[in-house]
Amino acid sequence: MYILASDYDGTLNRGGISAPVREAVARFRAAGNLFGIVTGRDYWMYETVAREGLPIDFILAMNGAMLIATDGERAGEILRVERQVNNGCMRWIAEHLWKHYGQSVDTVLVRDRVTFCADVPDGNERFAPMARADADSPDGIAAFSQMNTRCGTEDDARRCVEEINARWEDTVNALQNGVCIDIPPAGIDKGEGVARYADSVGVPYDNVYCAGDNMNDYAMIARFHGLAVENAVPELKAAAEGVFPDIAAMIGFIMDRETR
Repeated sequence: MYILASDYDGTLNRGGISAPVREAVARFRAAGNLFGIVTGRDYWMYETVAREGLPIDFILAMNGAMLIATDGERAGEILRVERQVNNGCMRWIAEHLWKHYGQSVDTVLVRDRVTFCADVPDGNERFAPMARADADSPDGIAAFSQMNTRCGTEDDARRCVEEINARWEDTVNALQNGVCIDIPPAGIDKGEGVARYADSVGVPYDNVYCAGDNMNDYAMIARFHGLAVENAVPELKAAAEGVFPDIAAMIGFIMDRETR
């Protein structure tokens, strides 16, 4: 049995999920293997996958902070989520992002999301709760699964990731994804999420393949058999065992392993 854990945006979904990719995923699963998505998106990725109508075995959301079942009576159930924080990290990140990059910060816990926007230059704090969470300040959030933000350029995003991790490496693990920044708890990344899933289903790591295109995929690409799509960033291609046009080609490569 093999696992293929694929990033979603830019890897599996490239302007849609093509018919050849759908057919390859169905063939892979019919052979007794496990296929799933590992994404920086939150719990509601489950609804996106349902709309796509692509049968899969699992979703690791928020860069591995959350495992979601995708079929049967447990479909949509959250199996893991982390963690509590009370050291001022959220406030610092919200204020830092607004002051230096003019950006707000989304904070997610399970199915709830709240957006904080700190108006530091004017000397006033404005924390604006949105959606389903009820909090008027980052200090009112006692736990989180992931924070998200974005910058104007990839260089800004890279610098911001370095600044966050330098200050809060014991609390969070900021990950660059193009101009976007995903901030799961310290110790959490896509590689760790895939490892936990593989352990839960009893698949040895040598039978685990991961596919990606951007730097928040790096941890799983480097930890397992890493495969990159042709549109991947150079750093990911350099770390991967192979570069392929799409997921269908990767599945063909994996299934041919049995005959090698």
